[in-house]
Amino acid sequence: MIRRARTGEERAYTLLMRQHKDGLYRFARRYTGDSDEAYEVVQLTFISAWKALARFDTNRAFDTWLRAIALNKCRDLARRAKVRGLVFGPRASRLDEPPDPPSPIPGPEVSTVDRDELRAVEAAMSQLPDGLKAPLILTAIEGLSMSETAEILGMTAKAVENRLYRARKSLAEALNSAKAPKPK
Repeated sequence: MIRRARTGEERAYTLLMRQHKDGLYRFARRYTGDSDEAYEVVQLTFISAWKALARFDTNRAFDTWLRAIALNKCRDLARRAKVRGLVFGPRASRLDEPPDPPSPIPGPEVSTVDRDELRAVEAAMSQLPDGLKAPLILTAIEGLSMSETAEILGMTAKAVENRLYRARKSLAEALNSAKAPKPK
């Protein structure tokens, strides 16, 4: 499929997009915390990948290559948002949106608690620095191996392991401080 797409066959590339769009969207949604931005990231990723397809190293996994592009697009979007925030002021958060379509869950009490916990985790993750957030999302949430994550991020697997440890520690601290009772 990749070989056919590299020769310019749009149908083959369309099939590749269909195969990878859901995984890229989930990654971008978790990284950005915003469904519209995630959709934009996926579009930009596929446009950039199409333009760079001739330079794709066939010794690499196509999915890993796409995630690396998506991660760069997420970072680009975050930089642009930061500049816009400086010029126009902060944008309202969209963390109240559900991250994925709802699945059948028992009882409304359980789903309310789960939803609140999920929002707390997403909010805490959004506050992590990029150097910690990306390894956490790629390994713990997307299920990539340390070596796959290292390849996407351009670092060693040991560096990924170290950042993953620091990300989990920071996330736990943020969640614990959010749960701590407020002094009156």
